[in-house]
Amino acid sequence: MAEMDAYLGVFIEEGREHLQELNDALLNLEKNPDDVETINEIFRAVHTLKGMAGTMGFDKLTKLCHRMENFLDILRKEEMKVTPEIVDRIFYGVDLISQLLESIAATGEEGAINVEESVRSFEELSERRETEESAQTAKPEQSEMEHEGEGFVTLKPTSEVLSVVGKAQEQGFNAFYVMVVLAPDTVLKFPRMYMVFKAVESSGGEILQTEPDVQSIEEEKFDRSVEMIVITKQEKEELQEAISNISEIERVIIKDLKNLQSAIPTPEKAEKTLTKPSKEEEKTSKGRAPALTRTVRVDIEKLDTLMNLMGELVIARSRIVETLKKYKVKEVDESLAQLSRTTLDLQNVVMKIRMIPVAFVFNRFPRMVRDLSKELGKRVNLIISGQETELDRTVVDQIGEPLVHLIRNAIDHGIEPPEERIAKGKPAEGKLKLTARQEGNSVIIEVIDDGRGLDRNAIQRRAVERGLLDEQSASMLSDDEIFQFIFQPGFSTKKGASEVSGRGVGMDVVKNTI
Repeated sequence: MAEMDAYLGVFIEEGREHLQELNDALLNLEKNPDDVETINEIFRAVHTLKGMAGTMGFDKLTKLCHRMENFLDILRKEEMKVTPEIVDRIFYGVDLISQLLESIAATGEEGAINVEESVRSFEELSERRETEESAQTAKPEQSEMEHEGEGFVTLKPTSEVLSVVGKAQEQGFNAFYVMVVLAPDTVLKFPRMYMVFKAVESSGGEILQTEPDVQSIEEEKFDRSVEMIVITKQEKEELQEAISNISEIERVIIKDLKNLQSAIPTPEKAEKTLTKPSKEEEKTSKGRAPALTRTVRVDIEKLDTLMNLMGELVIARSRIVETLKKYKVKEVDESLAQLSRTTLDLQNVVMKIRMIPVAFVFNRFPRMVRDLSKELGKRVNLIISGQETELDRTVVDQIGEPLVHLIRNAIDHGIEPPEERIAKGKPAEGKLKLTARQEGNSVIIEVIDDGRGLDRNAIQRRAVERGLLDEQSASMLSDDEIFQFIFQPGFSTKKGASEVSGRGVGMDVVKNTI
């Protein structure tokens, strides 16, 4: 139990990162519903979350991710078109994942969150193309029957494997081509394939080659089928029975290599047939290959400790300098100069370690803007710039909530509904800009919208109603002075409170936090 607790923090942090990836990818999918690579990104993130949740024993999260993964597999195979309804359902599933993750972070358990409705919704979507799925399921078998004597589907044996197969057959071993197809609802694919491998090896057999490779199988980077070349003393029927008895195995296809020797492609032939570029090559050609990064997670308290130790080191160096000056010791001047340079460099590195891009905060807002604009019936284009600007980690942690309130107010109070904007001669879609930039030793963060702006008369009237000033004093104040009243606790120009605003809390939080 203690060991699992040690991994819980990593699970939560990585889970939140995958959630951010999911939100970003879904927003992109909403704009580009035909982008298959974006669907693949969503599939991979959900698949990874499922594996992590299964390892940690969180059943609800595993079940939800599994059903989402099955449906996303349909989308990435282009067996169903992406529609706004589908995107909304996936968003809802992602929100449930977020709720489960936050419950786990707070209590260590998934809590009473109900995922069954969402699970059923993905099952219903999958059932819409049940007929097509049945037709697709029949194709591999038909293909195998039609090509019974033509060798392999995707597995291309190496020259070393062909050599071992020949020698094994001379020594009385049977050599087989084996295709194992897992059931569509298999939750943990690698453990099932591990049981298949053990079934082959426990009978004295040996697996010479697999497609995909073993590492991809361990990482579950395959759909449902795995191909193998196996040598064994078992007969075909015995091997078939041993593998078929494993649960969640839908189909096992075994071919005797004795009848296929002439059809096995040699490495030379295989090279000629392999003209399709790999996924990595495709990504590179499209300029979408991900940049490799090497990072390590460090608790902020450890960074604080490192900073304090760095301060002690600087103080100790200064004392040494003063002592050497007092006794006029010259022999260590060169070493002391080197120590001073190293200490300064170390101090700079420690300072930089604490700096992170404001993107860590900014990245959460596209999803928030999307949901809020739909809720309020407004059209908003969020433009983010300067997200690479770096701030101290503690500052980044603090600015999140004030920015949430500023953005919510900009959409609710500032940007007008489409029909009102059109009547004013504006584009129906409002612009909301979130920018960050460096100015000297400071970072400037701005939230700018092209909406109606602050209404001086409404703010002034509300301030008078609340007894914050009288009519005569109000008329003598400048616009900026009147606008400061919006930061008063409980101050709002709205008559009634809604889920978005009206309680006079948001701008008060902004001022106090900043």
